[in-house]
Amino acid sequence: QNPAIADIYTEHPHQVIVAKYSPSGFYIASGDVSGKIRIWDTTQKEHLLKYEYQPFGGKIKDIAWTEDSKRIAVVGEGREKFGAVFLWDTGSSVGEIVGHSKIINTVDIKQTRPYRLATGGDDSCCAYFEGPPFKFKFTMSRFVNCVRFSPDGNRFVSAGADGVIIIYDGKTGEKIGTVGGEKAHEGGIYAVSWSPDSSQLISASGDKTVKLWDVGSNTAVTTFNMGADVMDQQLGCLWQKDHLLSISLSGYINYLDKNNPDRPLRTVKVGCHSASCLVVCCKVVFVSRLRTDNHYLKGSQVILYFSSDDCLGC
Repeated sequence: QNPAIADIYTEHPHQVIVAKYSPSGFYIASGDVSGKIRIWDTTQKEHLLKYEYQPFGGKIKDIAWTEDSKRIAVVGEGREKFGAVFLWDTGSSVGEIVGHSKIINTVDIKQTRPYRLATGGDDSCCAYFEGPPFKFKFTMSRFVNCVRFSPDGNRFVSAGADGVIIIYDGKTGEKIGTVGGEKAHEGGIYAVSWSPDSSQLISASGDKTVKLWDVGSNTAVTTFNMGADVMDQQLGCLWQKDHLLSISLSGYINYLDKNNPDRPLRTVKVGCHSASCLVVCCKVVFVSRLRTDNHYLKGSQVILYFSSDDCLGC
């Protein structure tokens, strides 16, 4: 109810790029520019470190957990290795993330069994894996900023710089079609987030809009117009229960209003820097991948905004 109530994790020695809650809600895995993954406790104010790993030498760009909170996939800017998947408590490998020749930007894991894993990168490839142990199956050609499985695991989508959202079968990886026709947005798409019932999703774009899609009918239900300034580009989005949130390049968190798509219900300033990722679990909304202009924030902070009803909504 009060975004002013926040907590900050400051134990990374290098700037933090991304963090994800374990599905259990007991731990957060956060990654920095040096390639370090820190897994730390969320139940105590001290946020004690549980484990630390370095899966590859380079910036961590995205993290995903399996639904049992036992396995973690990480991707990013390694030198020859761009991803890894391992047991959270030992660091032992549970598969290989291969099939990419350049930086991997995004990863997600299907949250129902049988597990599946998808990645997307700068080499215009979206790769698909079966496991565990996770094994490479095939790639789909296109530049990808974000891949996300639906909560029920039946589908996943990829979204990229070309403004296209492609939907795939979650179990087989086969392409089903596109969301919104040839182009879902006029600008690049930086993030997507599914509704809890897997029937709809929202997408955040550099064209300064967030769109609400009905996946079954393949239509845009609502277009949220966030402004005309370059700082109104939308870099992240989150669907949490009945609340829709986005985050602008300017660093504002926007509470989207379905009844008035041209004016947010509320805006909250993250800080003096901009941000591009929203993640939620239990009673905390986490703001990650902080940026200054088009560069990542020079800092090592993880900011958590607490809420009394599992959401940041008013």
